[in-house]
Amino acid sequence: TLCPAGEITTGSGATSCDVCGCGYEASGDRQTCTICNQGEYSVEGGQCQQCPEIEVATMGGACQCDECGPGSQANTGNTACELCPPGTFSEGVGKCTLCPAGEITTGSGATSCDVCGCGYEASGDRQTCTICNQGEYSVEGGQCQQCPENEVATMGGACQCDECGPGSQ
Repeated sequence: TLCPAGEITTGSGATSCDVCGCGYEASGDRQTCTICNQGEYSVEGGQCQQCPEIEVATMGGACQCDECGPGSQANTGNTACELCPPGTFSEGVGKCTLCPAGEITTGSGATSCDVCGCGYEASGDRQTCTICNQGEYSVEGGQCQQCPENEVATMGGACQCDECGPGSQ
């Protein structure tokens, strides 16, 4: 009789089955316990399974998966933690996310984003603060926008627009 899933017999004439330990699973013929691969884990008597999306098993034979710390996330395959790339961050356990509008990170492994000052806006990839053009302005953490009618920004990087004086436009 074939042993149940997660159990093996090592010789002929066996009267009982042995349970595979955590980090291992029974082979298809139920004669050997096979080690789980990197990125996988198993409980005692269980099957190897992929680590959850935000966790890793850095070595084969894992009994459980580990969480990646702030500023990092699990790589594809769940075999290692990798630093969040520039423009993204991770405050705690989980995936790296793009910085909010008006905020950036310039390096890898960020746990928070930096707010762009007034007169600047965050680039689309959230890696640099870009100066607003002449005729535009922005508040801290905002997007560059055209000055309202009858107002001007004579230089780039304006935090506000100025009203035109009497008799001018």
